[in-house]
This record gives sequence, C-alpha cells and structure tokens, in this order.
Amino acid sequence: MRTFIISIFIFLSVSQVSAQLVYGPGNKPCSDLVKAWEGGSFFDKNFFDSWVSGFVGGANWVSQQSLHADETIFGMELLKFCKSKPSAKVVEGVMRVYEELN
Repeated sequence: MRTFIISIFIFLSVSQVSAQLVYGPGNKPCSDLVKAWEGGSFFDKNFFDSWVSGFVGGANWVSQQSLHADETIFGMELLKFCKSKPSAKVVEGVMRVYEELN
C-alpha cells in the first residue's frame, strides 16, 4: 500500500510538470480565428490578435530572440495555416508559424 501511494504521488507530480495548459483563444479551433478575422467584429478580431501577440512576446522572451517577421506576415501565415487545418487549435498554428519564421 505504501508503494502504491508513493507511485501515485510521483505519477501526479510528473504529469503536472509536463502538462501544458492553454487558456483563452489559443485553445479554440482555427475555424473560429478564420471566422473572426474574415468577418468578425472589432472585438472578435482583437480577441485573437491580443492572444497571438502575447504568445509571440512570451516565446521571444523564453527563446531570448526576436521573431524575424512583422505582425502582418505572421498574421497572414497563421490565417493560411488555419484555413488549411480548421480543426487544429490556434496555438498549434501559432507555434508552427513562429518556428517557420524564426
């Protein structure tokens, strides 16, 4: 019983460390981003724009380098990704575009 409890504790500790949670717009499907950027209200567009800008800023800080593209290029590449994979999560597209442009 003691071994069982210790192994459960270790399993939970390891799984929590490796888990990555994405909140907000990044967790939404790409189809929502496409809909917002191609015909949504200012607030719909800004909902995704703000999240993407924050994610890229955080990624730049962690990697200690700057993205080698402006927001327009990044946005167009992300939109292209999301149109080609509407069921993918927005965060997947942002990470893919970020890696490609760096």
